[in-house]
Amino acid sequence: MKPFRIKTKPLDCWQKCKELRLQFYKDVSSAKERGKFIVSGAVETGVLPAGFKDCLFMASEPYGASIAYDPIFAQQCVEATESRGFARDMCSYMRNYWGSLFLDRYYFGGRFPRPDLYLSIHSCDTHAKWYQALNYFYGIPFFIIEIPPTFNTKERFQNRVEYLAGLTYDAIEWMEKTTGKEYDDERFIQALYDEYEAESMWSEVCMMNQTIPAPLDQKSMWTLFVIDAILKGRKENLDFYRILRDEVKERVTEGIGALPFENCRLLFEGQPPWFFLKLFRIIEQYGAVCVASHYGFTLSGHFTIDQDGKWDVPKPLKQRGINLKNREDAVRFYAEEELSKPMFDIFYSPFAKNSHILQLAKQWHTQGVIMHLNRGCEGLAQFQLENRLMLVRENIPVVTLEGNMADWREWDEAQVIDRLESFMESLGLHKLDI
Repeated sequence: MKPFRIKTKPLDCWQKCKELRLQFYKDVSSAKERGKFIVSGAVETGVLPAGFKDCLFMASEPYGASIAYDPIFAQQCVEATESRGFARDMCSYMRNYWGSLFLDRYYFGGRFPRPDLYLSIHSCDTHAKWYQALNYFYGIPFFIIEIPPTFNTKERFQNRVEYLAGLTYDAIEWMEKTTGKEYDDERFIQALYDEYEAESMWSEVCMMNQTIPAPLDQKSMWTLFVIDAILKGRKENLDFYRILRDEVKERVTEGIGALPFENCRLLFEGQPPWFFLKLFRIIEQYGAVCVASHYGFTLSGHFTIDQDGKWDVPKPLKQRGINLKNREDAVRFYAEEELSKPMFDIFYSPFAKNSHILQLAKQWHTQGVIMHLNRGCEGLAQFQLENRLMLVRENIPVVTLEGNMADWREWDEAQVIDRLESFMESLGLHKLDI
């Protein structure tokens, strides 16, 4: 008996997504010629430079991931980094980014568009060192905002908000002093409104993937979530996610699935190997669809978690009665929002990460988990074996794949394919004969 075929169609906004990404990186390469200055740093700080009129923010991690998609150039980058004495087990996004700068080769063509300053958060062991090293080599000014551990008791949470808000306020004053340019608080406030509305829309998209059949697959979502990572606080970012949200709503209403068959739903834990996204094509041969990812959801999204652990989308800012009048309001709001995100919980507590992954696995109706034991990111890979043990105790099947998100030298393709196919068969699945 042939499996039931689901109605499918390509995303109408897919081409728009690709165009926005490519145009952004082209804009960065020509920024200096157009009288703009470049700030670079971690994704989470991308909205803070929005107070400057003539500024472009280039998030470091998405650029490192872009390089990873091209294994040949990525190897040249990491080897350029390692030739300067840096260890192979350091963050592979960082080694790609450094190597591109050391080689003075920009992945999107021409010479590397060297930033005027670095502004970053420090949430894992390498983020501050990432820019400290580049300050040493190139003399580029840098400022690091430390993310305090986010154990979520009310008293400690408020202390952490005060701490992060103080550092953020210092960072804005430092940028003004370093650039000699005036920071426009109204631009910053508008960017915050736009950014958190865009994040809520991405969260809505993720929530809609609980639907059976899932309107999107995780392979596509790895592309779609990048727009917020590179365009934080910008109107075109908000416009794109509004279009995407509305289109996914339509797909849910019409019963349009990501794939023609959905015999099994899976959760992906960790960052993907960007050079080997075809691993998702392997599971598709068995009618399996990857429908969720903690990293893919939370890097560009914002969720509320109730006392029972259930995830939901926060209300829009206006419905929450939030009215930002000045820099102090905006900075404190930024600190509260960032520290309440599920993303940062998992850096500090295996119990929080266990809770998040188990809830995603259940709430998104999955029958198994693909776990990438990623040697390229010490921060997000910590606690993974504890997470695996928890899932096994909950009778949720798990397959682990050893590798690296951005360094293909750590990847054994034959072993990965063998493990994935064996996992599919252990779930009672067989390659579709259609």
